[in-house]
Amino acid sequence: MTTETLLRTMMRFRPVSADIEAVNRLVEFLRGHLRQNGLYTRLENVGARKILYAATRKGKTSPVLLNAHLDVVPAEPKTFRIRKRGDWITGRGAGDCLGNCAVAARVLIQCRDRAHVAAVFSTDEEIGGATTRHMVQKGYAGDFVVILDGEGYQIAVAQKGILGVRLQAKGRGCHGSTPWKGRNAIDRLIDGYLRVRKLFPPVQPGREWRDTLSANIISGGTVFNRVPDAAELSLDIRYTGRVSRAALLRRIRAASGLNVVAGLGSPVVFCDETHAAVRQLIRVMRRRLRRNIPAIRLNGATDARHFAPLKVPIAIIGAPSRGAHSDRDAVNLKGLLAYADLLTAFCTR
Repeated sequence: MTTETLLRTMMRFRPVSADIEAVNRLVEFLRGHLRQNGLYTRLENVGARKILYAATRKGKTSPVLLNAHLDVVPAEPKTFRIRKRGDWITGRGAGDCLGNCAVAARVLIQCRDRAHVAAVFSTDEEIGGATTRHMVQKGYAGDFVVILDGEGYQIAVAQKGILGVRLQAKGRGCHGSTPWKGRNAIDRLIDGYLRVRKLFPPVQPGREWRDTLSANIISGGTVFNRVPDAAELSLDIRYTGRVSRAALLRRIRAASGLNVVAGLGSPVVFCDETHAAVRQLIRVMRRRLRRNIPAIRLNGATDARHFAPLKVPIAIIGAPSRGAHSDRDAVNLKGLLAYADLLTAFCTR
């Protein structure tokens, strides 16, 4: 099976994170494909959700551990249609992250009799990554972890932490025709949010590595003609670690004057770009791709956050892609093959 055929086949499963049955069917398919090519595979579970581990040798540890995720974000049915234009394959999951899963599979097959390398194919990265965290807790590890979920032609050596926050405002309900008799919770929420927003100045081009705030979900009120007595706003905060998570929460509570509930969170992840394994990977990328490979820091998060407790070097790379989480999600086929070959060269050294 060619890499393009493998990618197209995986995309047809439409493995949206919340559709556990679809994701599990993809896991079983990929497991069968890798076993047919002589690789060791093992399944683990988080509840009903399956996770695939594959390696060139038995065991839970390896010198190089690859990671990519098999789940994709939801989309309109038309977005799942697979199209090819030139060297680009477009469709939900092509670039994020099934193309990278195809790279990992190809590397395992090419290294089968040549090197000790393994891969964790997680299945819920888009909704938190509990499957990767479970694998680390179960003892799956590598001396060097390569996350295949990053930018093409670059290597990420850091990613921001995540802090989910809910601002909750309470008021006093009354009839909408006499608002002075109540206390509007939505007004309180807006006023509090605007004070919090001042803690996060606008991002300037070229200065993206700073704490950011995005207001993403709002709720409040029940009917048109009633002043609401409760309202809530969900915030997505990405932080660099210059200010701790605890300090951020204290500042938000003080500025908002509202009830602040901390939710989803993950730490900032840093990797020592001077580590020998990272430097060697950069050298191989430069030589194979024939271009400069800058070290960058990611605004988004990957499963790297779940491997951080291993205290081993981590690098985040990815095949050339574009349009993640949009109807333009696409991956470059030549890039897939180039990345598979460069990782094979790195693993077999």
